[in-house]
Amino acid sequence: MITKKIRDSYIRAAGATHVGLVRQSNQDNFAFREGTFVLADGMGGHQGGEVASFEATSTILESGKINSVADMVKSVSKANQAILKRAKKEDNLSGMGTTVCVLSEIVGTTGKKRIGIANVGDSRIYRLGKSELTQITQDHSLVGDLVRTGELTQEEAARHPQRNILTRALGIEQDLVIDTWELNPVAGDKYLLCSDGLFNEIDDEKIAQILMEDAELEKIAQNLIDHALEAGGHDNITALVLCVEDQESFEPEDWILSEMNQHTVFKSRLNSAVDSEIKNFDWKPVVICMSVLLLIVSVFTAIGLYARSGWFIGEFNGGVAIFKGKSQGVLWFDPTIERKTQISILDLSEETRKIVIDSIAMESLEEAEFFVNNIKNKTEK
Repeated sequence: MITKKIRDSYIRAAGATHVGLVRQSNQDNFAFREGTFVLADGMGGHQGGEVASFEATSTILESGKINSVADMVKSVSKANQAILKRAKKEDNLSGMGTTVCVLSEIVGTTGKKRIGIANVGDSRIYRLGKSELTQITQDHSLVGDLVRTGELTQEEAARHPQRNILTRALGIEQDLVIDTWELNPVAGDKYLLCSDGLFNEIDDEKIAQILMEDAELEKIAQNLIDHALEAGGHDNITALVLCVEDQESFEPEDWILSEMNQHTVFKSRLNSAVDSEIKNFDWKPVVICMSVLLLIVSVFTAIGLYARSGWFIGEFNGGVAIFKGKSQGVLWFDPTIERKTQISILDLSEETRKIVIDSIAMESLEEAEFFVNNIKNKTEK
């Protein structure tokens, strides 16, 4: 059980997790930091689920400050790549995956404060506003799809034997589809991030009843866990309860991250907000962009130098001229006229006229001028 007020955050949070009464290990994980709250439910044998959920929560929080829905998508995508990369390197983690749901304080397109939500899998985010409970996220599961198409009712889905089959999760494929939402923050609203070990045991009516209790958030979170345990506790159970308050500055706290068992807490503090941003900034895209830009400039420069090299004699407006560059041009680099002469191609012999019209390459400007002076002398005789 953990609860903290976050620096410069208008959302209070408390969370609890339990291994349940059947499972041998807890593959759920939750974490929050600087107005960003994450919950993940891992899957995969030999500790794969534990590793995947921990990789997801830690990677998302270490991605840096989340200011927009686009930032949320980037951080979740980064977590997906981290899980895929680790599973590829460690054979015993092959096939591991995890759900993830994220809620973050963001700035909307109008510049006003908003609440951003991102979701992959069947872990859920609920909102309790004016005593009404609403499920914000959609379950990316087989029964979730069947409910949305009208083939199953919510009651049938709750007891369906294939309700745990996911259609989307981190660690499964490279191109991950991430659902996102933007909501207005309303003082007094409560949000619940939870794993399926909670909502598979107690229904929405009971969840709403517990969330409406006049109690501290940590007590509400523990009550949710306790009721799920009383109902059977067939899976890991995790509940992260949030409350939107009037904006104010809270007690500084950098990181809160639950461990992979039910009682211990991992806490990591950074030296300062500036150090945190520098440490968490991902320089790879900047380096790649600069490298690509340098390569493009180098290629353009090389093409330009090649296109401007050499000289030739050619025809211009019925006269003879000296050009710099390649006679046919190179891409968008056309040859330039270095010197026009008073020699008309009509005064040239048929053989010389053909050479000039077809253009004749020269090694240097001196050679080109010598050629022009030579044909000029012949036309004057």
